[in-house]
Amino acid sequence: MLELAEPAPLPTKRRSDSIYHALKRAILLRETQPGDMLLEQDLAGEMNCAQGTVREALMRLQHDGLVTRRGYRGTVVSDTSAEEAALLTTVRIRIEMNAAARAAASATREDFEELKAVVAAMREREAVGDTYGLSELDHHFHGVVLRAANLEAVEPILTRCLLHIHRHTVGNPSRRGQSRRENASEAHDALLKVLETRNVERSQSAICAHIESVIRRWSPDIWKIMSST
Repeated sequence: MLELAEPAPLPTKRRSDSIYHALKRAILLRETQPGDMLLEQDLAGEMNCAQGTVREALMRLQHDGLVTRRGYRGTVVSDTSAEEAALLTTVRIRIEMNAAARAAASATREDFEELKAVVAAMREREAVGDTYGLSELDHHFHGVVLRAANLEAVEPILTRCLLHIHRHTVGNPSRRGQSRRENASEAHDALLKVLETRNVERSQSAICAHIESVIRRWSPDIWKIMSST
C-alpha cells in the first residue's frame, strides 16, 4: 500500500488539501509510479477520512493532469513523456522570458518583498532536504513573477508546465539518492537581484539561463531533446 507522507512545510486548512499535497508529493517524487492505481476506499482507510474527501483531492490531481479518473474503474497515475516535458519546457521558457521582462518594469516593492520571503523559505527547506517543499516554493516564486507581470491569465498554463517538468527534474529516477541540496535559494536569489535592476534584457536572459541550467542538470534526457530540435 502507498505510504503517504504529510508535507510538513505546507500547512492546510482542509483535510482534502492535506491529502492532495500528500498524493501530489508521492507522484512528483515518483514514490508512486505512472500506471499505479489510486483507490478511493484504500486511501480513505489509510488517511482515516471519508471517501468524498479523497475524491475531492483526486479531482484536483486530475485537473493538474497528474492522474486519470476512470469512474468506477478507479484512478490511475498519469505519465509525462520526455518529449512532452521538453515541449512544456519550451513553452515555459517563452512564458517566463515574457513575464520577466514585464515584471522587471512593473513589479512593486511588495512583489519584491514576497520574492525575498520565498527565497528565505527555500533556505529553510534546503536545510532539511525537503525536495517537495522546494518544488512548491519554486512554483510560488515563478507565480509571483507572473502576477507581477500582470499575466494572471497565463498562470494555469505555467502551473501545468511546472508540474509536469518537475516530474522529470525533482522526480528524476536517475538522480534518486543523490544530494538534492542544489542551492535553489541561491539561484532564485540571483534571479531576484537581476529583476531588481529593472533591466529587461538581463532579466530575460537570467530566467532563460536559470531554467536551462535546471534542465541540463536534473533531466539530461529533456535537454537532449530540446537541443536536437
